[in-house]
Amino acid sequence: MEYQTVVYYTFCPAGERPWKEYKKYQRKIAELMLAYGFEDQFGLAFQPTQVKKGLHGKPLWAGQEGLYFNVSNTAGLVVCALSNQETGVDAEQIRAVRPAVAKRCCTESELAYIWGKSGEHREEETRERFFQLWTLKESFIKMTGQGMYFPLKNAEFSIRDAGSVQEISCSQTGHFVQKRLGEYWIALCTRNEAEAAWKELTLKDLWES
Repeated sequence: MEYQTVVYYTFCPAGERPWKEYKKYQRKIAELMLAYGFEDQFGLAFQPTQVKKGLHGKPLWAGQEGLYFNVSNTAGLVVCALSNQETGVDAEQIRAVRPAVAKRCCTESELAYIWGKSGEHREEETRERFFQLWTLKESFIKMTGQGMYFPLKNAEFSIRDAGSVQEISCSQTGHFVQKRLGEYWIALCTRNEAEAAWKELTLKDLWES
């Protein structure tokens, strides 16, 4: 089987919306993105009634076997991954890091990657590296459907620069790719190795589709 995965993403600033209204707005964008993606990738109409939940609440498509999707959102961005294999996607805006959170979810080697072995990394660099790891971990537990029932430290990552790309390895089985978009990290995890296509959609694309 040839595996194919597409990651759609849309920038959506909150503007003057109150937070609760903004979250509702993002959910609507995610629905529109799924409708666009199912038609674009699978040639199918997305029907919310065909979405079921797995053991730990992961949304699953029950309309046809072999079709998988996953959605993530953070302030200013909504992301959706569609694939013909199990997939998980996570997006995060890079922001301040709470040391207690990092210590709770990262191993000693990951903490050294975040702060540097002697704590020499600048704050900007620690933020970037923490959310790089965090999105990778989240993408894995979303791919497996275990969610926060799986201890994040049990998915230990190692990231190494290899020329113009970064090599990502994990103590768990999965294939990982990442994309940095300005102040955001997006991480994708699939069950098996496959190239991912990244497609930006505008709000106009979604509302007019």
